[in-house]
Amino acid sequence: VVGGLGATAPGMGVSYLQTIFAEFIGTFFLVLVIMGVAVDKKATPNFAGLSIGFTVTAVIIFLGPFTGGSINPARTFAPYLMDYLVGGINLWVYFPIYLIGPIAGAIAAALLYTYLAKDNNVCEIPGPFN
Repeated sequence: VVGGLGATAPGMGVSYLQTIFAEFIGTFFLVLVIMGVAVDKKATPNFAGLSIGFTVTAVIIFLGPFTGGSINPARTFAPYLMDYLVGGINLWVYFPIYLIGPIAGAIAAALLYTYLAKDNNVCEIPGPFN
């Protein structure tokens, strides 16, 4: 989107459902990495930031042309709100994409990591995930 104040939107020829699925996959991988390097009590914290940063970079590089590479509802909400307030492009019709995909992807990744870490002596998940 040209002049959209950094707003994310599906790429040309990318459907609503394809965009939701792509955001789901991108957020799924990001949260899986976060669970493994930052949430897990047995993870070595030295490279958590680097691992997360590289994952965000890789996901945005791949998703950018298709979805705008949001992987975070707040990252989409702010530009949409500012566009609305200053009379710019109205992209609110796309906002559910950037809610459904990332939230569902994050939940799926957390559940998968919790399942894989259960009864495993390599991982130790804190409190509410047990």
